[in-house]
Amino acid sequence: MLSTAHRYFLEVVRGGSIKEAAAALHVAPSAISRQIAKLEHDCGAALFERRPHGMVLTRAGELLADYARRAAMDSEHVLRDIRSLRQAELTTIRIGSNEAVARNVLPSILGAYRGQHPEVAFQVHIASPGVVTQRLRDGAIDVGLAFSINAGSGIDVRYEIVSPVRAIMVPGHPLSGRPSLSLDDLRHYPIALTDSGTTVRLLFDNSAANGNGPPFDVAYSSNSSSVTRAIVEAGHAITLAGEITLAEPLASGALVAVALQQPVFAERTLQIQTASHVTLPDATERFVRHMIQALAAESGGPRA
Repeated sequence: MLSTAHRYFLEVVRGGSIKEAAAALHVAPSAISRQIAKLEHDCGAALFERRPHGMVLTRAGELLADYARRAAMDSEHVLRDIRSLRQAELTTIRIGSNEAVARNVLPSILGAYRGQHPEVAFQVHIASPGVVTQRLRDGAIDVGLAFSINAGSGIDVRYEIVSPVRAIMVPGHPLSGRPSLSLDDLRHYPIALTDSGTTVRLLFDNSAANGNGPPFDVAYSSNSSSVTRAIVEAGHAITLAGEITLAEPLASGALVAVALQQPVFAERTLQIQTASHVTLPDATERFVRHMIQALAAESGGPRA
């Protein structure tokens, strides 16, 4: 099990400051500081660089963080295995996903699996793709289902399907009849987007910065994809999204999707992710294989 010092250390790593860690752990900042100082004394090296806007790991701190994360994951897996032996509680599988995928893709996958395995319970954590991958590295979740362009180090992509970003609008919109659109075609119309941290917003911001012409009219921005969808369905704006998360309104004709001409918008994938160098409990591994089969059926076949 992790010591108090290591738990406090990991929380500072996650939050980026002693103040944030203290708030998350509901302890005094001085208690966090004492434990960090104790670790630095024991290691004989500084673990953080103290900067005006937070704390950044040193090389020694990165090594300790890698160790502490592995220890936390190993501890969690051991405890769950012991509980499973005692049959004292359900096997709980912790999933990280963004809101749109969790709402539109996960329910059928979870429901079908739970119907066959009533001994399994699920916890679904909603977060941006970057936070999902970080929680995997930290051992806070077991599996991620998230859009990605590059998952980064420490993450195994167990399966992925292509999920291009499209321009989404109501059928009566002036651009709805076009076979494809350049991002520049959207400059003269209101746009609704999710906040920074999502793959869609990252792709849009990068592409918009490299374009020429009048500024884009990002009239609506929200951290909720449900709010963005409602604004678009009301005809107030265009949004950018993948068809897999809007399958129902697209199939019914309430919305239409138009391809974007810039190749970068076709490079995004929906990925099943797990942490590298972690052996999942048998129950979790079986569920991951179920997810792979479900996404393969959705997309019409596997992708390497």
